[in-house]
Amino acid sequence: MAEYEGVDALLAAITDEALPEGAGDDPEFLAEHRSAVADVALLREQLAVIGDALADRAQEAKPVPVRAPRKRTRRPEGAPRNRGRRPLALVLGTLVAATVAAMVVGMGWILAHNGAGASDSSGAKAADSGTAGGGASLSAPGYLACARLVAEGTVAHVEPLPGTTENRITLHVDRYYKPEKGRAEVVLVLDEQVAPRPREGERVLVAVQGAPATPTGWTTGEKAIADERAWIVKALPASRTLTCP
Repeated sequence: MAEYEGVDALLAAITDEALPEGAGDDPEFLAEHRSAVADVALLREQLAVIGDALADRAQEAKPVPVRAPRKRTRRPEGAPRNRGRRPLALVLGTLVAATVAAMVVGMGWILAHNGAGASDSSGAKAADSGTAGGGASLSAPGYLACARLVAEGTVAHVEPLPGTTENRITLHVDRYYKPEKGRAEVVLVLDEQVAPRPREGERVLVAVQGAPATPTGWTTGEKAIADERAWIVKALPASRTLTCP
């Protein structure tokens, strides 16, 4: 990850921090900062879309109040107040869940993508120690070293899981990056709030790190997939020399 006078390019983009004087003279730092700004802006745009959709859904579902006369009874002293959650609280709670879901899928991908610019140096340093720890965990090789699955394929089936806010995604894989080969189909679990929502027949590049079937990277669109594929292919050789802590 490129730095200038202790300022990290990605963190500066996330916090909208002003760049230090003289940073404009560092082409590598500027290029990485521009890339990070673009990725963070895209993530914010997706979160805004989620928020607008939830607000519209809450407005449509707003009940029409009906007042009926009723006898007032005094609440026994010490009895708990039984108040339903306010609609706003429900909307905010759902929005928080959606934001977390989008952040979980998008943030690791962004860190790795922006780390690709610094992967040559950070990946080489990590290779010397043989681990993907420290700064390398934010680099492209470090990300791939800790990934259980990185592959491209087509969404074959989307099935809502009863009683949850998740979908079971069946992906027909036609290209494996890690491992080098595997089954023709893999099953993933993705929160339904993740944007864009998966569609049957859609082309996807996916990465899985921690949870057995929950993606940390989910990329759609021909150009976006091509961009991700480029840094993955470049970082794969170095990632094979690392062990994930």
